[in-house]
Amino acid sequence: MTGVQTCALPILLVALIVAIDPGVNGGLALLGQDGLVTVQKMPATEHEVVSYLIEVSNTAKDVDCYLEEPPLYAGRNIPGSAIGKLMWNTGVLYGTAICLGWKMHRVRPAIWMKAHPVGTKGDSSPTAWKNKLKARAAELFPTVDVTLWNADALLILDAARRGAIN
Repeated sequence: MTGVQTCALPILLVALIVAIDPGVNGGLALLGQDGLVTVQKMPATEHEVVSYLIEVSNTAKDVDCYLEEPPLYAGRNIPGSAIGKLMWNTGVLYGTAICLGWKMHRVRPAIWMKAHPVGTKGDSSPTAWKNKLKARAAELFPTVDVTLWNADALLILDAARRGAIN
């Protein structure tokens, strides 16, 4: 069973996996070689994002980062303002991680979702679909307080640790 630590970073690790859902209501999930899972809500400002990634970088010699890419087509149901913020967050996260020397893996949502047996969104409402993803994350991480803000990051983390995504 994986141990859980929320919002506090380990002292020093050789390797760390970081999975990021860059949405405004997204989050980060970290897994050290000690098996400890740490989750962090997406910081509110660009300065807080950069500071947090620097703090994470100071805890590990090698960091593999799995960053969810924004969708190329958002459709009618997602306002342009939300997509704009998502793109901005992604750029800040990616640029900071590259500057810190992290190994970057850009992951399309469809790819990490395919690594989990939850079906497809289909005609589900956005709320029903997000709750399905949250339930899957809770199955995989029973000792983590899984929420809507950390579920996607935890599922990306699981796919990364199993080698199911690049």
